Amino acid sequence: MTMRNVLLIGVDQMRSDVAGPGKKVPALTPALDRLYRQSAAFERAYSSCPLCSPARASMFTGDYAFRHGMGTNCDMYHSLATELPDPTRLLHYIFQNAGYRTGFIGKWHVGTTKGPATFGFEGMDLAGYGNVAMSPEFLAYLGANGLSYAVEPTVFLNPDRQTMLAGNWNGPVASTPSYYLTERTIALLGAYAEADAPFFATVQYWDPHQPHLVADEFRGVTDRSAIKAWPNFSDDLMAKPRRVARERDDFYRLHPRSEEELIAYIGHYCDHMAMLDAQIGRLLDWLESSGLVDTTLVVFTSDHGDMTGAHGGLIDKGLLYEEAVRIPLLFRHPSLTSGVRRQLASNMDILPTALDLLGFDIPDRHGVSLKAALTDPDASGRDALLIEYHGLRFLYSQRAMIFDTGEKFIFTPGDDDEVYDLNADPGELENLARDASAAETLARCRQSMIAETARLGDPLQDCVAKFNGQWRTGSGQFDATKAFDTGAD
Repeated sequence: MTMRNVLLIGVDQMRSDVAGPGKKVPALTPALDRLYRQSAAFERAYSSCPLCSPARASMFTGDYAFRHGMGTNCDMYHSLATELPDPTRLLHYIFQNAGYRTGFIGKWHVGTTKGPATFGFEGMDLAGYGNVAMSPEFLAYLGANGLSYAVEPTVFLNPDRQTMLAGNWNGPVASTPSYYLTERTIALLGAYAEADAPFFATVQYWDPHQPHLVADEFRGVTDRSAIKAWPNFSDDLMAKPRRVARERDDFYRLHPRSEEELIAYIGHYCDHMAMLDAQIGRLLDWLESSGLVDTTLVVFTSDHGDMTGAHGGLIDKGLLYEEAVRIPLLFRHPSLTSGVRRQLASNMDILPTALDLLGFDIPDRHGVSLKAALTDPDASGRDALLIEYHGLRFLYSQRAMIFDTGEKFIFTPGDDDEVYDLNADPGELENLARDASAAETLARCRQSMIAETARLGDPLQDCVAKFNGQWRTGSGQFDATKAFDTGAD
């Protein structure tokens, strides 16, 4: 049962509460539920950034975006970087240099023209967001297996049938991209097993990102009568930054406004999760039958979460609320004790942890190894964790800090601060920053963020400090007024 290989299973936009013991919806996820039982599961795991490209680049480099440079989606008109500025920081090179085979199947989204093959990965090579359904390989797969489908859009988020949310796939599950990616992953791992080669491999599914196009076998499998509205669906957003309500009302004008509409939305998401779960189950079953299960560390995660109509009908990601920033994070190997881990964790920690478990030295990164928590559930962990955000549809700097004690602080330079007590208010409905009795908590949160952004070298550190009254930051950032500074306060 010696740990030799790593298989990272990644999904796109999966909430942390739709599978496993913390499940809040009736999604049919037997494979993931079983994986939770077999794994060390970090129930307080967070994305470094609630957006695809930054989060994925952070996962593969172990760095925050303000170090790796891809702060926004690489393929949007306002992208901060269209390619990873310093690809030498990709951590899979350590495996390659040690003689490992490295494989990549699925969604890359860490560069618009340079796909995973550019960096020595075997498997698939779709740059940018990718569109596997239009790739020649997928079309050849459909033809070779006599498969077809016909997408029928049914639900839209904007008038005039704009922004498709859901629809019918009108084809069997074998004709879906998630089934195809599973087939490709099994073939790749089978080749590695036949060659008796150690490997670091990852499959990155596009699911359950909308549009929710569900195959015939899974459409409607979720019991809608068992779905309840999110407890914070009643949020009027009055205690949130002004941008939140405007984005909801102007960007997704047909967002759910009634509990009936919300339940229908959640139902589509859960059907999609059931279809994805079946493919993850096929992959895990193959790993068991192949004999690789005893030598392979399996890691499961998502790049970020999904609002799914929470907080009054918010859609998509790009927000610092729990629904969008909390992620599943599981580590499974026979040598690891299963069960819940309460330590704060990040997707930046995945590769440092895998390298540490396999005995490799970990280079300097923002992410840390979670090995201590994996071997001892009571091991100490972070006191706090910083989350960054640089904008989705427009550039928009925000930072959040999650504290081990349960507080959460969101700093929005152009708007009001937010403080939530996640222990008493997990739905983030009561903004304590506006409560005079919580002034001491707000001051402590602000000071902690000032210290952490300075420690990490976050370029927003001067903004964080000066917006909160600390003028002499010592950051080294240029300040023209210092040319005339006499040193007097």
